[in-house]
Amino acid sequence: MQSMSETIELGENGGPGGPPPAPYRNLWVPLVIVPAVIVVAIVLVFVLFGAISGEEASLDQNLARVVHGGVNDRTQGLFNLVRQVAENQEARGAGRELPWAMEEGFSERVASAWDEVPEEDLKIRLTLAALMSDMGDPAGVGHLEGFLAVSEADDGDGWIRFNTIYLLGKIGLPRAAAARGPIQGFLGSSDGGLRSVAAIALQNLPGEGTAQALVGALTDEVFEVRANAAIALSHLDAPQRGEAAPLLRELLDPATYARERELDREKYTRGELISRNRVRALEALARLDLAEDRALIESLAGAKDLALREAALRAVGKD
Repeated sequence: MQSMSETIELGENGGPGGPPPAPYRNLWVPLVIVPAVIVVAIVLVFVLFGAISGEEASLDQNLARVVHGGVNDRTQGLFNLVRQVAENQEARGAGRELPWAMEEGFSERVASAWDEVPEEDLKIRLTLAALMSDMGDPAGVGHLEGFLAVSEADDGDGWIRFNTIYLLGKIGLPRAAAARGPIQGFLGSSDGGLRSVAAIALQNLPGEGTAQALVGALTDEVFEVRANAAIALSHLDAPQRGEAAPLLRELLDPATYARERELDREKYTRGELISRNRVRALEALARLDLAEDRALIESLAGAKDLALREAALRAVGKD
């Protein structure tokens, strides 16, 4: 499964008039979170509720607080629960003793918590669904897919759908195959943020219609949607992937970001941001491996930008 780390970034403030509504203030931050879905869940908790301090409790105690506690107690319990499971997962991967004892039947109790938390409590249910999915419960993915149908009236700022699309993209094939069609549908959303995260997610959900849907997004009115569609298309083993090349070449040109900054003074104000985007574009062009781009890639092996130069040298070294 790809890490979904290759995305095009916007400026630090996201547009004129200050930061846009959540989640779009973080939309173009590179998605470099490690592939474990649980780590995404802990990021969701940080952003949704804020970091919370308090006395430690066991996994089961925190789960009980999520289900039966008051508003503040539930929030703290959820934060601690997700953090503890993440720490256990990290320890398990490193072959270390688990720092938090996981009693038999814990995953089943998380599933029961999903049933007990009120349906209108979307943020907590989304996080529980992510936990279930990460612990291998197939129902977790199904629950996540259900959030794709949340109405705009219930998700006015797009938080639930944005994070659901991202989570399902991280899960990828084969487990999230059923989400491919609905996520493709978000490329037609009136919300540019949802269109962009859909393009990002589809790099991990190849299949019928995916490439053609991304080709359509190459002409989106929003620059970052077009750019993320091009990056995603470069990952697919499809005949249409070459259609991303013209836009990827454009993304390599510093003048592209200067033009975007003229349209919106808050965008692309930091050189390192432009550098990272150019590196992603170069890597995408290298994946396409088109003969007409070899000279361009080779020329960038002498670029002043160290990160771009190193990326070009890596690409040239693969030939």
